[in-house]
Amino acid sequence: MADLNNLLLDDIIKLSAKLAEGCEPDTVVALAADSAARIADADGCFFFHITPNHFMNLVYSRIESLNTSVSGTSNMAFFPSVFLPDTKERPTKRPAELCALNKEVINTPNIFDIPNIDKVFLREFDETNNYTSLSALIFPLFDSRHNIIAVAQFVNARDAKGKIISFTADNQEKMLAVCQMAVFALERKQLSESYTQLLESFVDVLAKAIDSKSPYTGLHCQKVPIITRMLAAAAVQETEGPFKNFEMSDNDWYALHIASWLHDCGKIITPEYIMDKSAKLETINNRIHEIRNRFEILRRDAHIEYLQKRLKNIDTKENLQAEFVTKIKQLTDDFEFIGYCNIGDTPLTDNDIKRLDKISERSFTRYFNRMTGLSWGEKKLINTPSTYTKPEVEYLLQDRPEQLAALYNQGELTNLKIRQGTINAVERKKINEHIITTINMLKNLPFPPDLSNIVEYAGAHHERIDGKGYPNGLTGDQMSIPAKIMAIADVYEALTARDRPYKEPKKLSEVLRIMRDMKNNGHLDPDLYELFIKSGVYMDYAKEYIDKDQIDDINPEEFL
Repeated sequence: MADLNNLLLDDIIKLSAKLAEGCEPDTVVALAADSAARIADADGCFFFHITPNHFMNLVYSRIESLNTSVSGTSNMAFFPSVFLPDTKERPTKRPAELCALNKEVINTPNIFDIPNIDKVFLREFDETNNYTSLSALIFPLFDSRHNIIAVAQFVNARDAKGKIISFTADNQEKMLAVCQMAVFALERKQLSESYTQLLESFVDVLAKAIDSKSPYTGLHCQKVPIITRMLAAAAVQETEGPFKNFEMSDNDWYALHIASWLHDCGKIITPEYIMDKSAKLETINNRIHEIRNRFEILRRDAHIEYLQKRLKNIDTKENLQAEFVTKIKQLTDDFEFIGYCNIGDTPLTDNDIKRLDKISERSFTRYFNRMTGLSWGEKKLINTPSTYTKPEVEYLLQDRPEQLAALYNQGELTNLKIRQGTINAVERKKINEHIITTINMLKNLPFPPDLSNIVEYAGAHHERIDGKGYPNGLTGDQMSIPAKIMAIADVYEALTARDRPYKEPKKLSEVLRIMRDMKNNGHLDPDLYELFIKSGVYMDYAKEYIDKDQIDDINPEEFL
């Protein structure tokens, strides 16, 4: 007895050490089941895990006399996964199923004497393995909330001479206590998996919320993780060059996965019209139509002037027609030019800016009250409402005080003068704020220490190698490789996307040309960009995720 107690104490110490190490449940289960079997010198032991969704899985089995020991899913061949609710209506049940359903201990000198037992299953097992099942101890195991989490089954207890005997009450108590240690490992794993599922669900909900804000960037949060994972895998596989020593642990991979999904979570606060601004004059709607109406007024005024001059015979019909046609042509040319400036596809020159200023000096007379129909908030922005209540001369392109004072500067002339793209300085600042919001949101989430790098990975995708990025102006030396990988993934997805309202879909060669220039001017990491091209990640992604008509003939060497 002393030797058995010493062995039991040794086993408990080993189990405690494994639990403290955070060892995988399969290892702890095997140690606990074997230790419990030794207490009664049981020939066979079977350990079943019951999942939160009520599936029973045999995770460990050992029969000493048959010299068999099997862990994990390999037991499925002998005992396939069982959905416990389905077994309730069966007239007979296997011993472990009966124990799980009734949540009661079964201790019998003859397993075949258990009421409602599936004897066919037992006989087939014995015949197949040339075995004789006799005494049995089967007990349920419960987690800290008293939910059944496992069933332990032991067969054929033996005395000192090897004769099969019943399991004693004393041994039953000790075996139950030892097996309970396996419960700790199983419960910890379930809690960890529940935490992971909760985090994954949160990430999914937040990403979908961002996607729902804009019909144009809805796939960005889904595609950036794909490119990120592909390029990170290529870096890990490198055996020479700058990435030959680059490795990623399981935690690193998971952190990168979460970071790439949440890298734009701060956009939840960015106004939709700024995110989707496809033209310089766009707010909730494209205000080019308001300016077009002013051109319509000027054209109508020109037509009226022409007709009045004809009635008064001020000049010949031919001269008056020529004068009218010239005015209309000038108006048409000027409106076409404003339309060109509004799109933002091509950078404006100094001459373009001067022409906009000249056009803005054209005027017309407004007769209707500009204050009519304004909301209280809009009226607050107008310092001199009396000037808007009576007819007044207004300019063709306007920067009215209330437009300039609006939250995101809605001045027409100011916005048309945006040199490149469609976003003005105030809107650009607001867009850039999304990354600060992303960082603050992620900092406030209680990530465990092994996932603390999520904030760094997600928060640096707008930084530049030369230190001119935002929000922190980090240089390449201050950024981790995964963060620089995300920067490339973010750029590549944005450039290849065909769902952006502010640009036409680009050919792959044009995308790579832009990224090559970004690499050369200090935006993207040159080593990672070279790997991106040489490994073929750019093409692997393109073949799967961008339209075929965007993929043109590519010579990779041209883009290094």
